Amino acid sequence: MRLDELLEATVRLLYSQGYSVEKISYPENPQRRGIDVVASKSNGEALLVKVIEDAAQLGPKDVRELRQCSRLLEASGIIVAERSNGVEIDDIVAIEKSGVYVVNVDGLGAALRNEVYVVHRQGNLYMRVNGEKLREERLRRGYSLGDLASLLNVTRRSVYLYEQEEVDVSLSTALKLMEIFGDEIFKPIPVIARERGREHSYQGQLKPTMQAPRTASGEASRAIRGIIEAGGEAIETKRIPPDIVARINDDKLLILIERRRDKKFEKRVYEAVKVATRVSARIMAVVSSSEYVSEVRAFGEVDVYRNVEEMLRDIGKT
Repeated sequence: MRLDELLEATVRLLYSQGYSVEKISYPENPQRRGIDVVASKSNGEALLVKVIEDAAQLGPKDVRELRQCSRLLEASGIIVAERSNGVEIDDIVAIEKSGVYVVNVDGLGAALRNEVYVVHRQGNLYMRVNGEKLREERLRRGYSLGDLASLLNVTRRSVYLYEQEEVDVSLSTALKLMEIFGDEIFKPIPVIARERGREHSYQGQLKPTMQAPRTASGEASRAIRGIIEAGGEAIETKRIPPDIVARINDDKLLILIERRRDKKFEKRVYEAVKVATRVSARIMAVVSSSEYVSEVRAFGEVDVYRNVEEMLRDIGKT
């Protein structure tokens, strides 16, 4: 399946599951684009989707930006691909890549139905146990922790951790558990989950980005520093339309800063509006050229500022 066909198949699936969908076309080169699809439901559930033929084409920085944007925007970041390292992705398996799940199109359908039960992580396959059910079944059958550990050829501590749901179970051990207790003791992998509710805390995951990156432009650096000083969180982005994704209190912010000779600025604002519509974010644009001010204001959903300091004063009022 070609990349354009894979993208259209993903969009059709999301429509069929009741999502409103926007396709993102900036950056124009799909290999440089961090998000291809933004989708949402009326209940506030939002998805940031990267579509690519082979997940191995995505580097750590690509995945990290998708993950961080998803957390700040309270969306689920997910990658849809046909292959990983040249190997076709199984319909029933989600591959964990730097904290983001990779699935094929059918796997995305299973994830939306909460029916993915196997995760591929660091070269191994795992399943997730319902700890309460496992403990109930173990006690009902009269097994001690040691008894079950012997049957599974694992340690007592491992069984305890399974019941506390602190670790996932290797596929080989999962198959042994299935023989003993059946498949009702397993629970699906939460591939689609709003990022703020993940195991690692929202604040903790973003700590490494709580300072303006050295690579940020002067204006972007000042904006990020100002947001942090106001008690918010912010990251500079390279692969999606806005320059900065931020959150302060309950406000999600997409910030665009006009660059010198920025011929694509109006296009970036247009694409950012599509993202903001699906994730319920506020768009803020710093526009220094008078020629762009009226065009940007014409979008009707963008707060326009002449400089970063003016924008930060407005942010400080929230």
